[in-house]
Amino acid sequence: MKALATAAITLLFPTWAIADVHMDLNVKLDLNKRILHVSATSDKPTTHPLNAEKATNFAYQIALPAPQASQSWQGGGFTDDKNLYLPSGWHPQTDEPVTFTLTLQAPQPILSTGTISDEVQHDGQYQATFTMDRPTDAIPIFSGPYHIKEKQLGKVRLRTYFYAGMDPLSDDYLDRTADYITRFTDQIGPYPFDNFHIVAAPVSAGYGFAGLTYMGARVLALPFIKDSSLGHEILHNYWGNGVFPDYKTGNWAEGLTTYMADYMSAEAASEDKARNMRLSWLRDHAALPAEMDKPVTTFVSKHGQSSQVIGYNKVAFIFHMLRREIGDDLFFASLQQFWQNYAFKTASWRDLEATFGQTSGQDLADFFQQWVYGKGAPAFTDLRAESSPQANARWLLTTQLTQTNSAFRVPVPLEITTEGETFTLTASENRTTTQLHVRPTRVSLDPDFHLFRQLGTNEAPATLRDIMLAKDVALYLTDTDIRDEAITLVQRMMEHDVREVANLDPSAPFILMGSSATLYPHLRSLNLAPVRMPRIATTAQVWAGKTRDQVPYLVITYQDAESLRALQRPLPHYGRQNMVLFQGAKAIFKSIGQSRPLSVSIN
Repeated sequence: MKALATAAITLLFPTWAIADVHMDLNVKLDLNKRILHVSATSDKPTTHPLNAEKATNFAYQIALPAPQASQSWQGGGFTDDKNLYLPSGWHPQTDEPVTFTLTLQAPQPILSTGTISDEVQHDGQYQATFTMDRPTDAIPIFSGPYHIKEKQLGKVRLRTYFYAGMDPLSDDYLDRTADYITRFTDQIGPYPFDNFHIVAAPVSAGYGFAGLTYMGARVLALPFIKDSSLGHEILHNYWGNGVFPDYKTGNWAEGLTTYMADYMSAEAASEDKARNMRLSWLRDHAALPAEMDKPVTTFVSKHGQSSQVIGYNKVAFIFHMLRREIGDDLFFASLQQFWQNYAFKTASWRDLEATFGQTSGQDLADFFQQWVYGKGAPAFTDLRAESSPQANARWLLTTQLTQTNSAFRVPVPLEITTEGETFTLTASENRTTTQLHVRPTRVSLDPDFHLFRQLGTNEAPATLRDIMLAKDVALYLTDTDIRDEAITLVQRMMEHDVREVANLDPSAPFILMGSSATLYPHLRSLNLAPVRMPRIATTAQVWAGKTRDQVPYLVITYQDAESLRALQRPLPHYGRQNMVLFQGAKAIFKSIGQSRPLSVSIN
C-alpha cells in the first residue's frame, strides 16, 4: 500500500465549534518572589482557583510550587530556579471548553498555546500575547531560559524553545515539523492552528497541547525522536486536541495517532520496518494476560503497559485492517470527512463507524462489532494444504484452517509459493479452494502480519514484555548484596507486584537475577536453553525465554551494583525485545528474536 494518499475530497477548513466561555487574562511572573500575578475577566461566571468564589472579574496572586530537582518530578506542575511549567490550576476554572487571550510577562521567555502577537523582549523583560480561538480545556504556561528559533510554513509559525547548547538541533526539528504538517495536511486537511512550538523541558516530560509539545531536553537530543514522538505530537493537533474523543465510550485518538504518525512513518521508510512494527504489536498482545484483554472501547488513557497494548497498539492495528478493507483512497477520504464533521467537537467510535461507512459506501457494522466492541483476537492452530493436477496444466489448491475463536469471521491472508512466483490470496472460510496455473509448493498463513491475531508458538519468541505484564512473578536473586538495586529495578519495569523467593519454581513465571559468576550455575540447574550472544563487552545482559512448558522467564546478569542501577531508566522501555545488552545505561545490542510463520510444504 502507499504510505501517503492524494486527497479524495476538497480540503476545506471545517466550521469550528464555539466555546462556551471566553477569558481575557494578564499574567506577570516574578521569579525572585516565586509569585504569579493574575488578573482575569470572563464572559460568564467562572470559579476562583483559590477560594471557589464565582465571578467574571478576578485579581489574585498564585504562589509557585516549591522548587524541585528534575529527577524527583513525577508529573504535574514543575518549577526550579529557572523553569516554570503550570499545566493547570492557576487560572479561573470552568468545566466548559474555553477560548482565551492571554498576555504574559516575565524576565525570560514565557509562553502558552495560541497565536502569538505583541511580542517584545527589552531590558530584561519579555512580553507577548497568546490568542486561542479554538475551543480548548487547557491553558498551560511554560517559561525558561530559552533560545527561540523559528521557521515560517505558509501561515503557520514553527518555533523551537531550546536551552543553550541545543541550538544545533533546532533547524532539523523545524524542517521535520514542516514535513509532518505538510503530510498531515495532505492526508486529513489544513493544519488547524497558526503555530507549532517545540518546548524543551527540564524534566522527562512528553506532552502534547494545542499547537505545542513539551518534551524533555534529554529526549529531544535522541536522534530517533524526530522519526517517532515528534510526528505523534504534531498529529495530536488533529486527533485529541482537534477532534476530542468521547472518553465515556473509549479513546480512539491515541491509536489513530499511533497508526498515522508512528506506523506510516515506518511504512514510508521501508516495508521491513512496517512489518516489524505490526509484529511487535502482535507480540505485545501475546504477552497480555487473558483477564487484561478488554475491548478497545474501555481504553481512556495510558496507565501502564497493558493499557498501551489495547489503546495504542490494537487500535492502530484496527485502523490498519480498516485501511486494507476499504482501500487507501476511501480510507483517507473517510478521515478527511471525519475531520470536516467533527473538528473541535467530541466524537465517538460510533461516529467513526458512521463516517467510514457513509464515505466508503460499505456496511462496516460487522468489522466494528468484532474489532472495536468485542475483545480478543482470532487464533489459528493448524494449517493444511494439498494440491492436485487439473486439465490444461492447472492445479487445484485446497487449504484448511483450524480456528479456535469462533467469534471472529475474518479474511485470512495466505501466501502461496509456487515454482515460479509468490502471491497472496485471501481465505474467507476455514476451507478454501483455488485454481492455479503453476504448481504450489508452500502455503504460509499471514507471514507479513496484516491480521490482528494470536501468534503461533513459533511466531512469538519470548520478549521482556511477557514478564513485564505477567502476574504472580517470582524474583530469585543469586546475590543478596544487591537486593535494594534489584527491587528498585523490578518495581520500575513490572506492571504488577513481584514476590521474592528463596527457592525457584520453574512452573510459574520468574525473574532470575545475579552476577555472571553466580547466575550461570542456576541456569544449568534449571535446564534452561543456552543463549547465543554476540562477543562484545557489556556491563549487563538481559534476555527473555520460555521453558519447555512455555512458562515465560527473564534473566538479568550484571557486572556490579552500579551496572544494575544503570538499567533502572532504560530497561522498562525495551519490552518488545527478546535480548538487550548494555554498556552502562546504553543499549549496545538488541534483538527481537526469530519469528517463523505458520506454513506447510506441499509435495
